[in-house]
Amino acid sequence: YEARKEKSFSMAFLGAHAISQAVLFNANPTGHMQASQRLEALSGPGGIQVCGNAQNCVQVCPKSIPLTTSIARAGRETTIHSIKKWFDK
Repeated sequence: YEARKEKSFSMAFLGAHAISQAVLFNANPTGHMQASQRLEALSGPGGIQVCGNAQNCVQVCPKSIPLTTSIARAGRETTIHSIKKWFDK
């Protein structure tokens, strides 16, 4: 357990707030110009793949924001972005 615990805390996870903020900015017409850069950051190290889906962020959010919904949307957007990038090569 200790080794797994140390490994999980050593990951540089962006966090639910940053993921939700990126989704919000990408949905905005003026923020859409830099959407690919944000999606690259979300799919990079410490990005969305590190989320364990324990939903602790939803339980501790003081404003009751449905963070898992935006994390799911970000996961879909990064997957589509990665597939498009792969086919454009």
